[in-house]
Amino acid sequence: MRVIPQKIHILRFIGEQGIVSVFDVARHLFQSEKSDVVRITMHQLGVAHRRYPGIRFGVWYIDKPQLYDTLRDYFPDLPRFSVRPVFHDQIPHYLELNHIRTTFEQSSKFIIEQWWSEQYIRSLEPEERFSFANTKIPDAIFWRKRHDGSLQKYFLEYERSSKDRERYEAILCSYSKRQDARSRNVIYICQTPYIRERLATIESKLARGGKLERAGICFQFITLEGFYNSYGLNQLKEGERNENARTMVETAAV
Repeated sequence: MRVIPQKIHILRFIGEQGIVSVFDVARHLFQSEKSDVVRITMHQLGVAHRRYPGIRFGVWYIDKPQLYDTLRDYFPDLPRFSVRPVFHDQIPHYLELNHIRTTFEQSSKFIIEQWWSEQYIRSLEPEERFSFANTKIPDAIFWRKRHDGSLQKYFLEYERSSKDRERYEAILCSYSKRQDARSRNVIYICQTPYIRERLATIESKLARGGKLERAGICFQFITLEGFYNSYGLNQLKEGERNENARTMVETAAV
């Protein structure tokens, strides 16, 4: 079996996630104390970076197509990533998704077998992503390994800010029509309790109006704080955890 250098694993995480900080990479692949090693390695690889307020060493992203070619030399089954523009107002969204992914994958509660980021999904061949051709692409799709070895599929949406009602209605109705969106396996992690309550209210109204079969079939809405309290490395005591968050993944079955 071919040995894959650590620098290539670093490059893959950046390629899949789109925008990262040094500490995102260190937490995901190593330990936070390895941040200096990660930063030097990314410099040597030629990964682009820019300053960003409040983030030591700034944010990092790939702006050279040849780096994606290098990645595919080691992972030929990866989709063909392409260089994408970096929009300043989207950076906080990317950085939080990095933390969410690492929290999921390092949780002791379950095993994540595979993770597809939005960047990954967008880079799939058209026939592979046909089901999202006319709808919003999820922030991630991931598969959890069950105790019997089978896999559960989940869709992840991180809502950092609130969208207009019509947009939410279109997205929720689109998910409800999918055969693989059942048993509460569409997880919305909401930045604030207000966004969570707004989504739950819209779902209920759609169900009452006959646009959804009924509330509670496809979706779970949880606050970001509740998610980290239940699945973060620094968990609260069992009695202090958010019950809805604690059962988020365990109750979904597809």
